[in-house]
Amino acid sequence: MNWLGSVPSVLVCALGLVVPGVPITYLLGLRRLAAVALAPIVVVFVVVVTAIVASKLGIAWSPWLLLAVFAGTAGLLAAVVLPLRARLAAPIAGDPRPAILAAAAGILAAMLFGAFTVTRVITSPEQLIETSDSPFHYNAIAHILNSRDASTLMVDTLGVPDRVRGFYPAGWHDLGSLLVMITGGSVPVAANILSVTIALVVWPLGCVLLTRQLLGPKPLLLGLAGFLSIAFGAFPWELLGWGILWPNLLGLALVPAALAAVLSMAGLAQDDAIGRGRAWLLAPVILFAVAIAHPNAVFSLLAVALPVIILGLVLAARRRRAAGQRGLSLLLLSPLVLTPPLYYLVVAKTDLFAGTINAAALPFETPSHALGEVLTGATNGRAAGWVLAALVVVGVVTCFVQRTRRWLVASHAISGGLYVLAAGLPGATRRLFTGFWYTDSHRLAAMVPITGVPLAAIGLAATIAYVRRLLTTSEGRVRLAPLVVPAVLAVFVLGTGVVNHADHRNRVLAAYPRDHRLVDDDEYGLYKRLNRYVEPGAIIAQMPFNGSPEAMAISGRQVLFPQINLGRMTTDQAYLAQYLVKANTDPRVCEIARRLNVRYLLTNDRPWDNMWDGVTYPPPGTPGFDLLDRGGTFELYRVTACDSSKSE
Repeated sequence: MNWLGSVPSVLVCALGLVVPGVPITYLLGLRRLAAVALAPIVVVFVVVVTAIVASKLGIAWSPWLLLAVFAGTAGLLAAVVLPLRARLAAPIAGDPRPAILAAAAGILAAMLFGAFTVTRVITSPEQLIETSDSPFHYNAIAHILNSRDASTLMVDTLGVPDRVRGFYPAGWHDLGSLLVMITGGSVPVAANILSVTIALVVWPLGCVLLTRQLLGPKPLLLGLAGFLSIAFGAFPWELLGWGILWPNLLGLALVPAALAAVLSMAGLAQDDAIGRGRAWLLAPVILFAVAIAHPNAVFSLLAVALPVIILGLVLAARRRRAAGQRGLSLLLLSPLVLTPPLYYLVVAKTDLFAGTINAAALPFETPSHALGEVLTGATNGRAAGWVLAALVVVGVVTCFVQRTRRWLVASHAISGGLYVLAAGLPGATRRLFTGFWYTDSHRLAAMVPITGVPLAAIGLAATIAYVRRLLTTSEGRVRLAPLVVPAVLAVFVLGTGVVNHADHRNRVLAAYPRDHRLVDDDEYGLYKRLNRYVEPGAIIAQMPFNGSPEAMAISGRQVLFPQINLGRMTTDQAYLAQYLVKANTDPRVCEIARRLNVRYLLTNDRPWDNMWDGVTYPPPGTPGFDLLDRGGTFELYRVTACDSSKSE
C-alpha cells in the first residue's frame, strides 16, 4: 500500500476524530470553530468511556457500538436541551466567515506541508516502527481486535497470562482498533494513519482555537496559527519519532483546545467563543479525555495553564474585594498559599507519583546549552530553527509592549524551564517538577510549541504589519497591498527550508529506519502468512528482541511475548523461553505449553547460552517440531511434541 492508496483511510480517520463529536458540542451551544476544535476531546471521552462500560457489561467492542452511543448521546442531549433552549444561555454566535475561511486555509496549509514531510519519511503506511515501545502499542490494538475488549482497565494485561486487570491509558489504542475495523487495514497501517492524522488535524485545530481565544476572531492570526502549528520540530514531529510515544502524542494534541477552554473558565478569553459556563460544564470531559489519552498530558495542561489560573484567581479576588466581599476574596486567594506546601507534601513525601518521579533520566548538557536549545528550537540536539525562533521572540516582545497576554510568555517560560531542568541540571530535586514526564527531555520539549505556536503567530503578524508600514505611502495607501501577506509567507517558507522540513524529517526518521531494518520484506511476508497456519487462539512462542512481536500486529495471531517490557514475565513464560525446544524430552515444557496453549514456534535465533535458548532453532532432526514456512531468517514450526494426543 502507498500513501495515495491510503487516502480513503486517512479521510475516514480525520472525519472519525472530529465529526462524531460535533453534534454534541453543537447541542451544548458551541458554534463553528469552537464546536469543531473541541469535538476531538468529546470523541476521545466518549470512545474511552464506552470501552470501559462495554467491558463491564460484556458487550463486544465494535464501530456499531460507538455509532449507537454517539447517536444516543446526541439524541439524549437534544431531548434535554431543545425543550429548555428558551431558558438556557443562548449559543455564542459563531465567528465571522472570513475568520473561519482563514482558519481553514491555515489548517489546510499545515496538512499539505505536513503531508510533504510524512510521505518523504514514512515510505508506506505499512512501514513498521522499530523501537522498544512500538510492539506494545501495535499489539495492544491487536489484543483489542482479538478480545473485542477495549477497556483501559484491560489493555495492560497484554502478554501476561492470567492477569485479570491492569490500567493503561488506552485512548489511542481504542481509536486505532476502530480504524482497523472500519477500513479493514492492518494494525501498522492504522497506527501510522492515526498518529499522522492526530498530528496534522487534531493538533492544528487546537492551536487555532487557542489562538482564537487569545486574540479574538482575527483572520490573519487564525490562518497563521494553523499554518505554524506544524512548524515546530519538538511537537508534533519529535513524538512521531521518539519512543514511540503515540498515546503521549494524542494527549498533547488535545492540550491547546483544553487550554482554550481554561481561558474561558478564568474569564481571560478575548471575545470568548466558548463561554465560561459551557467551559465549566465541559471541564470534567476535558480533564478525563486528556488524562486517559496520556496522564502526563494533564500535567502539561496544568503547567502551561498555571499563569492563567493564578491570574484568573487574582482578578476574581480583586473583583470580590471591590464589591465588599472580603471573605470570598481571601477564599479565592487561598489556593495560591496552600497549593505549594500541599504539592511538596504529596509529591515529595508520598509514594503517589514515585513510579514516574524515580525514573532514571540523567542530564546530558549544561543549563546554558539547554536554554539555548529552547530559545532556538534545537531541543535534544536537533537543528536550530532561527527564523521561527526570531518570530517567537517578536511575539514575546509584542505581548509585553502591548501590555496584554503577558501570562502567555510566563507559560512559555514554564515549558522551557522544565526542559532546562530535565536536560541541563543534575540532582534528584529537579524530579519534583519534571518527574510527571519521567524527566524525559523529549516529552518536556514537546510542551514548548503549545505556547510557541500562538507566540510565533503574533510575531509573524507583527512582521507583516511592519512590512505594511514600510510600504505605506504618504496618502495612507499600502503599495502592493494584496501581495504583502503572500510575499512574507513565501520568504518564511524559503527562509525556513520549506518549514524546517529537514529537521522534521530527521526527527521522525529516528523511528522509521531505511537501512538495517529489524524486520525485512521477506520476514514481513512470513508474518502476513502466519494466519494460514496458526488457528485463532493458539499462541506462538518467540523471542521478543528480534522483531517477532510485530508478527502479532501483522497477522492477528497471539504471540507469547508481545512486548519488550518483561517486568511482569511469569514463571511459566520464563521456563518456555529457556526450554521450549526440549519439549520432546522435558515433560514440564509440554505441561506449560498446553496450559498456555502454546502450539507454534517462530524463531530466527541460535542458542547463545542465555534465557532465550528455548525459543531458538530446534537442533536439526529434533522430533516434535514440524517446519511450516520460512521468511528471511525466520522459521515457523508447529510444536507437535505437545499435541494433546501425545499427552498420555
